[in-house]
Formats: sequence, C-alpha cells, structure tokens
Amino acid sequence: MEPKRVLAGPDRLSSLPAELRDEILVRLDLRDAVRTSVLSRTWRHLWKSLSVLSLSFPFGTHPSVVDSVLLPYIGPRVSLFDICVDDESAGRIDDWFAALSRCRVESIHMCGRLRSGYFNLHSSIFSFGDLVSLRLRCCNIPPLPVGFAGFPTLQELDLIFVVFPANGDKQLEAIIRRSPLLRTLDMFDVCISDDYPESVIEAPNLRILSIYSEYDYGWRFGELPCLEYANIDLLFCPQHERDFGDFLARFAHVQKLSLFSPADDVKMPYTLPFTFYNLKNLMLSMDFTEMRPILFMFTLLRSCDNLQKLEIESRDVFGQGFEADWEFLNALWTDGMCASLQIVQMSRVIWLPNEILLMKLILSKARLLRTLYVDTHPDDFDDPIIDLLKCKRASAQARVLFEGLAQQY
Repeated sequence: MEPKRVLAGPDRLSSLPAELRDEILVRLDLRDAVRTSVLSRTWRHLWKSLSVLSLSFPFGTHPSVVDSVLLPYIGPRVSLFDICVDDESAGRIDDWFAALSRCRVESIHMCGRLRSGYFNLHSSIFSFGDLVSLRLRCCNIPPLPVGFAGFPTLQELDLIFVVFPANGDKQLEAIIRRSPLLRTLDMFDVCISDDYPESVIEAPNLRILSIYSEYDYGWRFGELPCLEYANIDLLFCPQHERDFGDFLARFAHVQKLSLFSPADDVKMPYTLPFTFYNLKNLMLSMDFTEMRPILFMFTLLRSCDNLQKLEIESRDVFGQGFEADWEFLNALWTDGMCASLQIVQMSRVIWLPNEILLMKLILSKARLLRTLYVDTHPDDFDDPIIDLLKCKRASAQARVLFEGLAQQY
C-alpha cells in the first residue's frame, strides 16, 4: 500500500511582518534551524537573510552545524558569535572568520578546549571594526597586521590564558590604545613577553580593570581617568626595586579596589603620599602569618578616609610565623582611621590569633561599624573568641555575625 502523503499546511508565518519573523527565528534552537524537517525551504531562506543573527554554540557542537548556519548567512549583522573550539573545529576557524567578515559582527566569544591546549586565532580578527565585545580564552594571538586601525567601538576586552607573539607587550598596548571606547578590561594569565617590557597600559574611558598575573611582566599603567573598579592580583619580583606605593597611585581615584597583598620583599612606605579619596569598598587577600602584609594593610587603611566596606580574605598558610600583640596593632591605628567604616567581611578565616586580634581592634575602634561578618564559625567558643565577643565596642550598633549561626553577638 502506498504511504499516505502529509500535505503541508498554509505557510501563515511567512506573511507576518519581517520584524516579528526575525524575532521568532532567532529564538529557534540552532540544531532545529538546520533540519529540513523543521524548517521549510522558504523558512531556511528567511533564516539566511535575518537582519540580526545571534550564534552561541555549546561545547561539542559539530563543525557542520556551525557551517550550516553561519556560511549561508547573507544578512547584515551578527550580534554574537560564541563558540568553544575543540580539536574537531579548530581547522574551521579561518572559514568561519571569512564568513563573519562579510557582515558586521559585534561580539566574538571564543574559548579553547583542545588536547594541545591553545588554538590559533586568525589574523582577520583585527579587521572586525564593529566589535563591541571580544572574549578569548586559551588561544595564541597572531601578530598585528601593518596598518591596524584599532577597534573603534570595542567596550569589553576579556583575555584569559592567551599568548601574544614576540613583542606582545607592544601589541597589547596598541590594541588597548586603539580602542577608545574600552570600558572593561579583564586579563588573566596573559603571556606578553619573555623580558620586562616598557609598554604602558592607558585607556581614557576604562571603568573596570581586572588583572591577574602569575609572573611579573613589569606591568605599568598610565592615565586611567575614568577607572571605578580595579582588581589587581600581581606578583612583583624584587629585582625590579619598584615602590609599590608609586604603582598604587595610578588607582587613587577608584571607588572599589581589590588587592592581593604583594610579596614580602616589595617596598611599601609606612604612609602613602596620596589618599584613595573616592574609595568606598576595599578587598584584600591577606597573609596573616607575616608582619609585612599586616603593615601593608594598615598603610592602605590610613589612606582610605571614606572607606565604608572592608573585605579581607585569609590566604592559605602553613603556620603562623609572626604573632602580633595588642600594643603592636594599636600603635598602627591612627586618629580618624576607618572613620566611615560600616561593614567588615572576613572570609576563609582559620582563627589565627592575628585574625582574632584584628577583629577585636576593629570592633573597639570603628565608631560607625554596623556589622562584622565572618564566613566561618569557630568549632569551640574558647577564651579568645569569648574575649572577642565581649570586648568593648566603639559603635553601639556593631554586631558580629557568623555564617551558619542564626544568632548575632
């Protein structure tokens, strides 16, 4: 018996306004978009000419799926190209970039998950003048082409585990300088040079800067007049003989600052020649077992006249080498210090004597303190903890809260 043929119903969607059709199409799953059984030939033609195309491919997407959607596209704009590159898809990047070059692409987000580690980025990335967001992870950056005009509309640059070629410091400096609208810069383990570079990072409109570097590349920062938040996690080598205070002066105007306290042999003055006049929120990653980091913390606090929130994260340690006493810490506290402080958050606390003593000092000195929050609670409320909770408080509103305990003290 001849199988019954299913007659297609009227294609009512094709008569919808173009704007409404586009809204429906861009919400279809990409895997459905390439199935003839799901989209008629008319609809697949409409998909190719969408006014805006947004493409996000999860890890494991077969390259043929990307080819089927991206290569036929003849529309004017791709708002997002987001893909996780694996060994199977690494060889297709050149063709995908060629397709993207035919239209205005606004955001490119690419991460590598190859057995070899990093994928090679195609040099045509530097020709995408409409980029607003560029996020790259685990890739090798190609050399800048001669006559690189920059990214005139780029607002977000996110580089994680990327490797620049020779003279990469100058290349990174050029990319940032030629991105006048850059607002967010995130760099995590960016490899730029084998030597100590002389490049300077400057960005007139940068609002957020986050930089983590396991190695000291001699990072230098110039004018960052609009910077509001800086997250600085760098290791500084002693042979540089740099004054960490001079380095911090570049961030004196930020509203929020997160710092990993520097190496023990980095020079740090007792008093900074400037104040963090806008700073409201300070976060420190601290080693409470040594004297230098504790001195560093107090040097910062003496320069934060308007600080309202202090967050301190204790770093993993193997034993306390330096034990402070009340006289030592009390001598470091100066009149007017932490005059606006309202909230203190302590995280990863392991209940070292130095940690407890600092909490006690803050409770007894900060006149506007409302909350001292600790993200762990002690196994036993022994004498040092009881002494902490019973100490005289400078603020009548001050409360101590432990995570996992309902009561406040």
